[in-house]
Amino acid sequence: MPFDEEQVQSFHSTVAQLLFVTMRCRQDIQTAVAFLTTRVKDPGEDDWIKLRGVLKYLHGTVYLSLTLDVSEMNLVRWWVNTSFFVHSDYRSHTGAVLSLGKGGVIRMSQKQKINTKMNSTEEEVVGVDDASSQILWTNYFIKAQGYSIDKMLVYQDNQSAILLETNGRQSSGKQTRHLNISYFFITDRIKGNEMTMNYCPATKMVGDHFTKPLKGALFQKFRLVIMSVDPEVPDVDLAWERESLPVMPQECVGDNITQVSVTSILVHCGIFIGLGKVFPVETTGKYSMDDWFSLLCLKMTLFLVAFLARVFFLRPI
Repeated sequence: MPFDEEQVQSFHSTVAQLLFVTMRCRQDIQTAVAFLTTRVKDPGEDDWIKLRGVLKYLHGTVYLSLTLDVSEMNLVRWWVNTSFFVHSDYRSHTGAVLSLGKGGVIRMSQKQKINTKMNSTEEEVVGVDDASSQILWTNYFIKAQGYSIDKMLVYQDNQSAILLETNGRQSSGKQTRHLNISYFFITDRIKGNEMTMNYCPATKMVGDHFTKPLKGALFQKFRLVIMSVDPEVPDVDLAWERESLPVMPQECVGDNITQVSVTSILVHCGIFIGLGKVFPVETTGKYSMDDWFSLLCLKMTLFLVAFLARVFFLRPI
């Protein structure tokens, strides 16, 4: 069902506000916001669900902060990666991030402007070309401030793309001979020592964070690098998935642990007391099938009560 003009305007306004936030302090939502910006003219129900998901995530992680630190000005590192056919018009997505020590100083997450063939090497070459303007500008800007750059390292996780970018047409085969010569602009820059291509395994490719939605441990790992998050800060990402349960303040963590521990002790004591009253110890130690069935029902009931108590009264941390 199409949305009215007021709803479309509300969607557009909210995405614009998120864009402001992600460009200044919340780089971890940049990929989601980059996708939502492509849907502001004609949002659908799925787009509203994605927008609400981003807002809930922000609500559950308001404690996160961005920390930037420059420790190696003479060694500049870029991570560039792409995702294949992730948009509705079958275009790929480019993600890149620059680090001078801690945190991502410059990031990009954008839809590629052309459709590539069924070849991941081609999309990787196009991705580096998309990021080349930012990469070269960084080189010129740092040098203009009076600093010297020993190496401008650009990491990719596709070795075929690295060979193609380094050697140009010499490494081009049947699958890549159709590439426009403009995409070998990067080869000239490599020969001029303005950048150096290096291989990076996919598990360490930080640029992957800006190409597609990541989940779980990989998302948290890259977020730690991009925002330089303190690893001692607890992760409450799952809190926003439970709308009815507010996020607990950090200072109450110790009290909650104590409450949960006391509850567990009381529940187990209740189980043993109940078993002792229902099934008193006999010298024979023999029970009928009805006794065993009653025992099973009692244990299931007690565990159900304990589970409901923790869900509704003592939320786990």
